Amino acid sequence: MEKVTVIIPCYNAEGFIETAVRSALDQTIPAQVIVVDDCSSDGSFALLQAIATTEPRLTAVRQPQNGGPSAARNSALRLVKTDWVANLDADDYLLPDRLRAMVAHAEGRALDFVADDVIRVEPGQAPAEGIRVWKDELIGSVPMGLARFVQENLAKYSGPRREIGYLKPLMRTAFLREKNLFFREDMRLAEDYEFYARSLTLGARWEIIDPCGYIAVSMPESLSKAYPTSAIEKLVLADREFLKQPGLSRGERAAIGEHLHHTATDYAWRTMIDGVRTKNPALMMRALMQPPAVSGKVVLRMAKHLLRMPILPEVPEEARKPARETAGLGLT
Repeated sequence: MEKVTVIIPCYNAEGFIETAVRSALDQTIPAQVIVVDDCSSDGSFALLQAIATTEPRLTAVRQPQNGGPSAARNSALRLVKTDWVANLDADDYLLPDRLRAMVAHAEGRALDFVADDVIRVEPGQAPAEGIRVWKDELIGSVPMGLARFVQENLAKYSGPRREIGYLKPLMRTAFLREKNLFFREDMRLAEDYEFYARSLTLGARWEIIDPCGYIAVSMPESLSKAYPTSAIEKLVLADREFLKQPGLSRGERAAIGEHLHHTATDYAWRTMIDGVRTKNPALMMRALMQPPAVSGKVVLRMAKHLLRMPILPEVPEEARKPARETAGLGLT
């Protein structure tokens, strides 16, 4: 009996979905794989059906209509029958021993979520030449509460492009069922962050460990690199909803408030850009009609732009070490 299921949302991924699927099927412990095709217009679903004819551990289903990655993941989650479930993006892949190591750690520590630090690579780059997302040093096992999780999604604390909302944890299926925990289908940016933070508000036992072998391929067309202003607004609203929850500690409330300030500033700035590009005074006024701390940041960014000064990143990015030096996986 398999202990873990890997769920993969798929949209127009014909060029790389087989690599993701094979990496999940070829783990050192048996795994179920569920791929939900989100109405691809290429040959993705036909390819998945062909693989499934010879691989009984693969289930490939197709959404009745395009609903985005959260809807596809939720459809997959409803089909999971194993004790553990893990996300995998269609353009990423796993090293062979990842799931065994993570299941052993999670069961040994009685966790609900365990996330290993991701190794990010460029297309065609070997894992050894990639970089760790969160830390450049071995961390062992780090317990993660709500306040720290939220902070580690801010460049002020984690550094630019080190946000842990990008991690892909192994999750205890019973916890998801008990808490009725699913991804928000109205969010297409930072939906992972919102889902993980919500799990922590519900009492999930979380740890982050050193890389076990999730390889994230940095694709140029990724949604996280090109998103509409409305997507940021959804994240602002999500943070405001978190702040309404009873029982938050002072530290948790402060961390979420700081994250809200950051997202609200990004939303106001993008609204200003949209207003300038479309010559829409109402949008420009909306960007400035924010709390003073937010509108002040927008004015500062405008001044930097007019003076031809760099606007972003506000926190400088540090030099990164290659994964072969930092991952602890024996990469060469």
